[in-house]
Amino acid sequence: MVEVSLSSKKDKPSAITKEIDACLPQTQCTLCGYPRCTDYADAIRQGTADINLCTPGGAITIQALASLLNLEAIPPLEKFTGRKLAKIREIDCIGCTLCLKPCPVDAIVGTAKYMHSVLASECTGCGLCVPLCPVDCIEMHSFQPVEKGKIWEPFQGQEVQRWRKLAELHFTRLESIDCENSLDATESDRKLQIRESVNRVRRKRWKQSRRPVKHNKTRQG
Repeated sequence: MVEVSLSSKKDKPSAITKEIDACLPQTQCTLCGYPRCTDYADAIRQGTADINLCTPGGAITIQALASLLNLEAIPPLEKFTGRKLAKIREIDCIGCTLCLKPCPVDAIVGTAKYMHSVLASECTGCGLCVPLCPVDCIEMHSFQPVEKGKIWEPFQGQEVQRWRKLAELHFTRLESIDCENSLDATESDRKLQIRESVNRVRRKRWKQSRRPVKHNKTRQG
């Protein structure tokens, strides 16, 4: 059995952290309160986080962590209601690209001013893209597991390994970008274009809501 280490958070990911991380479903959903699965794993290693915070992992993850760390299994903090997939209503997408950055596995494809789409085979169902969409065109849909009643199966095997690698690439790429730079003219122009696109969509929706309903009139002779 592995004992939880209380070393500093500044330490590089240890072998124990990697073992703990291997028990997690790698959805990178942040529901545990940490930005990445590896961050949550490191917090567990240090003893600063409980083993029942991974909502997608549920009881199976808790049991795996309890066995690994020689701890007592405890009930999940929140009940997992099932895996979901993000879907973009393409007709309403304005191509703002704001949903690209938060996706931890780069499952959304698209470019500025063009329609975006979600790669269902790569989506972890984290839902982090939803609140950033300025026109609310991203929806979360239920995902039917391979075997009904066995929600955990889609979070095992090659899929989890692929998500982990994609997340590593995603966060490495973000770390190479200086997000603290002040906005330049190009970025300001882009934000203005996004705002204008949002207003245009809102005006369109408002006009549609105000459009009178046509009724068929019976012709009288």
